[in-house]
Amino acid sequence: MFLKFTITFIAFFFIFRTNASEMHLADSHGPISVMGDHMHKKNEIMLSYRFTNMLMNEVLNGTRELGTNEIMSSPNGASNNSGTYMNAPVSMRMNMHMFGLMLAPTDYLTLMIMSGYMEKEMIQQRMAMSGGKRFQVNSQGISDTRISGLFNLYHSKKINAHLGIGLSLPTGQIDKTDVTPSSLETRLGYGMQNGSGTFDPFIFLNNVSDFGKIKVGEQIFFKKSASGKNSKDYKYGNYFDSTIWASYRWVDNVSTSLKFNYVYQGNMRGADNEMNPRMSPIMDSNNIGGQRFDLGFGLNFINTNSFLKNHRIGIEILVPLYQRYKGIQMAQNFKTMLGWQYAF
Repeated sequence: MFLKFTITFIAFFFIFRTNASEMHLADSHGPISVMGDHMHKKNEIMLSYRFTNMLMNEVLNGTRELGTNEIMSSPNGASNNSGTYMNAPVSMRMNMHMFGLMLAPTDYLTLMIMSGYMEKEMIQQRMAMSGGKRFQVNSQGISDTRISGLFNLYHSKKINAHLGIGLSLPTGQIDKTDVTPSSLETRLGYGMQNGSGTFDPFIFLNNVSDFGKIKVGEQIFFKKSASGKNSKDYKYGNYFDSTIWASYRWVDNVSTSLKFNYVYQGNMRGADNEMNPRMSPIMDSNNIGGQRFDLGFGLNFINTNSFLKNHRIGIEILVPLYQRYKGIQMAQNFKTMLGWQYAF
């Protein structure tokens, strides 16, 4: 049902919005995974849709990979190191449909709103004493929503810099449940929830340098956990993301990109008392936080013909180069993002 809505949404604008006053190039924007990387001219509007698929099937303690038996023999955070986990995560897959809207009331201000729909699936294994079988849990729903304003700092033919200031709204649920072998309905772990439950301000600085067919961009993003604990008595730590990318335009309608980014997630404060940390590492608030370096490869195409002019398609594959986590956490294997953008 949701996929049908998404296809209809995109098809509507493909059919009824096929003309644009100005031709854009394939590298008019940055890699598809970089949000808020550009501003728009006065009265210009841009719609976007991104589909993200992420797979995790490894578990790390710090930087060291753990097997299932080792996870279930590790001390949990509820027992003062005297007890162990009853279940171990085996794999997790997430699909996310993200919708975006950008509009520019002036040449110096662009407004942006982004929200999405998440689908998560996790497989866990029970301890041998409980049969050692694997089971699956699922969650789906709307994610948190980000609203922001982008303010022009400097604009020339070679350099474009802007500042973004915004707020993350807690529109995603934090009370998702599912059936498990030990309970008819139980609260799912933190990573299976769809939101943060808190109002979080953020700020980012973006710069793009234009060298003709080559563009280089940098973005620094910081989100502050400032509103206190959520209704379930916890809050995530501060979030920091630093990105540098470069693109090359082979022809007007095709470009490729290379991206490096560093992500830091602060430790969690508090805990959801309906999550039993003895059950699994994903329910233990001590296992939140860490850092990661990613490498991304992107391909962008924009239609320069009169029919469907300026519809841009981008795809990017991101792989982790380095991951270090606090406690026992699932590690990323890869992330793929496919996106569509249209400005008019």
